Amino acid sequence: MNLYLIALFLLAAGSLAERKYPEYEKRLYQFCWLVLTALLCLRFGQGTDYVTYHAIYDTIPATVDLQHGYICGYYPEIGWRLVSAAFKLLHIPFQGFAFVLGLADMALLHRFLEKYVPWKVAGLFLAYPVLYVVYMVSGLRQGLAICIFLGIALPYYLEKKWIPYTAAVILAMSFHKAGCAWFLLVIAAYVPMKVLFFLTGLSAAGGLVLQIRMVQELVLRLIPLYHMEQFLRGGSPSFFAVGERLVTFGVLAVLYCRKYRAEDKADPEVEAVMKACTCGLCIYMFLFGNAYYASRFAVIFKVLEIMPAVRLMEGRDRTARMAAVFFLSLTLLMGVKNLNAAVREGGYSRLGVHVLTYPYISLFRPERINDYFDYEEKRKEIYGYNIEDQILWIVEE
Repeated sequence: MNLYLIALFLLAAGSLAERKYPEYEKRLYQFCWLVLTALLCLRFGQGTDYVTYHAIYDTIPATVDLQHGYICGYYPEIGWRLVSAAFKLLHIPFQGFAFVLGLADMALLHRFLEKYVPWKVAGLFLAYPVLYVVYMVSGLRQGLAICIFLGIALPYYLEKKWIPYTAAVILAMSFHKAGCAWFLLVIAAYVPMKVLFFLTGLSAAGGLVLQIRMVQELVLRLIPLYHMEQFLRGGSPSFFAVGERLVTFGVLAVLYCRKYRAEDKADPEVEAVMKACTCGLCIYMFLFGNAYYASRFAVIFKVLEIMPAVRLMEGRDRTARMAAVFFLSLTLLMGVKNLNAAVREGGYSRLGVHVLTYPYISLFRPERINDYFDYEEKRKEIYGYNIEDQILWIVEE
């Protein structure tokens, strides 16, 4: 059976158990964290982008040449290149690099959960479908950038320490440029929640206007850039994703308003994170016409929903129980959906593999990946594409 699917059900059971038996919460969390860490660090060739990053790793020179655009003009971002170069200088293969990267991701995620999420197994469970499966297992650069934000930048944001916050965001951006959107929080921190709710409506209206053909042509005349054309004409909306985000945020907003209207004073940390989540929804609704771009720039805020979701469900009244059932059901649905996408996008479905039989390929038996596709041939093919794109550098094997 699919070990990733087993881990999803384990987290669901652990989330229920830690509420019923709080005296075992710490041990449950440690066990679940170790399981996820082992699955992440010991995998080989899994995740739709794993082999792509292996090929990119091979193209990055171990020596750092600060001329010819190495800092700004070379793909991928400089933080990723410098870390990759350091590992290559030590003659560590990509498998070792991915192992250490997985440990770093999980350590940063632990720091976030330890500081801000009271029920940490539930936090792991909520993080699983998007952050873990999509970005930590597959989208390695953006996964690391998100974990850096959660573990390092977020505390500075909550304390409004803007100089170290800026430094931490720049660090995260050095691994994925989508992190530039986190600078919006410097402004959002001082904007009332009601204003942000209003801006969400305006963003949705703006996103609808961008679907008009005449508007698209006007924008392209004013901003004739490749990514602008790709955004306006190279994609399509995902109405399932739009609905999921609106419903999830709606539930959080109801819980937030209900809890703090009764207490007459909001938890400043929850309020600050809700503002960040609202920024993410604003971005998604404005960009929703292209699901790829919308997801890339909005997911870096969506992962923050973990904290208010758990904190706002701490009570044991009827509303908190209904919200818990909602998030349990939604997370299971999204987990199965994203694992099924990994099967389909990885090409396994062509061989009759489905979400229940998706194999786990480990570092101990990497040759098993060749039962599903020729790993080396694919790596060399992608390596060739990257050498062509990155012709500034001459790489000697």
